[in-house]
Amino acid sequence: MIAKQLSKTFIFLGVCFVSLAMLGTAEANLHNKKNRKGVVYWHGDSTRNKIALTFDDGPQSIYTPQILDILKKYNIRATFFLIGKNVEVLPELAKRIRDEGHIIGNHTYDHPDLRLQNQRQIKQQIRKTEKAIIDATGIKPYLFRPPYGVDNNVVLQEAENSGYTIIKWSVSGLNGRQDSHSRKIAHRVVGNVRNGSIILLHDGNRLSNNTDRSQIVKALPIIIETLQGKGYQFVTINELLLEKEA
Repeated sequence: MIAKQLSKTFIFLGVCFVSLAMLGTAEANLHNKKNRKGVVYWHGDSTRNKIALTFDDGPQSIYTPQILDILKKYNIRATFFLIGKNVEVLPELAKRIRDEGHIIGNHTYDHPDLRLQNQRQIKQQIRKTEKAIIDATGIKPYLFRPPYGVDNNVVLQEAENSGYTIIKWSVSGLNGRQDSHSRKIAHRVVGNVRNGSIILLHDGNRLSNNTDRSQIVKALPIIIETLQGKGYQFVTINELLLEKEA
């Protein structure tokens, strides 16, 4: 009789221990999701038909407004990774990006290869851009894309220390070449998009205000209409990653 009671007691205590352990794990996982920093994403959830448009190197005085007009026409919100120096020159355009519901990310102050920078320089690149974006929009960015999509352990650590999630991409329009034709850009993007894709395009070109981005402006409606016709839904990066973590 005593042995049976002891056995039941041990079983009960065991169940309680396992339950507490599971609860602790669940709380820890929730905490990690809420405070995730320095994580690198190339794409979102591959089981959902949501995709994200991202634009690098802006704001740019000629092509960023045209791209914003197109996105507004199709009621699409995108994510813009801005260069700090460009934001300082065109703060009202950075504010327009934010006011129209798009997400702004940090793309460094003057677009260096961060692998060639020391920790102090990397921190300065991030912080100066952050200040420029806050001054222009009132919002602190929390997404970071390193120039050229390249990094190392120092870059990753500094991004984490500064509270950023790193966003790369899974599909590129490769429209950095000025001779790229709009239909080639659209074909390249449409042909490579899958569920959860993060699409890289450019509205600027580093610190130059003279780069011709007219072909991306022409390609964008083709990309949007074709992918919407295939059943894809355009969302911002934060919406895409929330789906991924759900």
